[in-house]
Amino acid sequence: MKHEYEAKFLNADVTDLQARLTALGATQSSPRTLLTRKIFENDVLDNGQWIRLRDEGGRSTLTLKQVTDATTIDGTTEIETEVADIHAMADILRGIGLREVRYQENYREEWRLGDVVFDFDTWPGLSTFLEIEGPDEASVREAAALLGLDYAEARFGSVDEIYKSEVGRDILAEPTLLFAER
Repeated sequence: MKHEYEAKFLNADVTDLQARLTALGATQSSPRTLLTRKIFENDVLDNGQWIRLRDEGGRSTLTLKQVTDATTIDGTTEIETEVADIHAMADILRGIGLREVRYQENYREEWRLGDVVFDFDTWPGLSTFLEIEGPDEASVREAAALLGLDYAEARFGSVDEIYKSEVGRDILAEPTLLFAER
């Protein structure tokens, strides 16, 4: 599995950050899109691994993820591939004994500058935050600095940690995580 280098910056001033990205020459690569995901688990997966099957609006992905350290930028690993038929893949996963344990949705708007991706993520009950992902820690740190963000305030790991710290909510115990209205 490869390391995922991403940092989250909470309570993002979306308008200001988008203006800064535009001034830097970044482009919006995906408009605000509803993403849905099914999370699968079973007893065979090691050390907190899980499978995510995600509909990203224009494509679908299957990802094996694992967070070993939610306090560091290199504490998450993943293997991801595109899926042609998301419904068939869900049936395959269930057929091999994986349990669908959660269904979640969020909105994402994606921007790119070189090989760095800037995602404005909106989850039910949370303020929009910015996630910066790059090929390595240095690129993420540099991108944060270009936007005037304090890297010391960066958050790592999965969104469930943000729910716990920001609103005292354990979304891993919830079978669905939905917007009340769309």
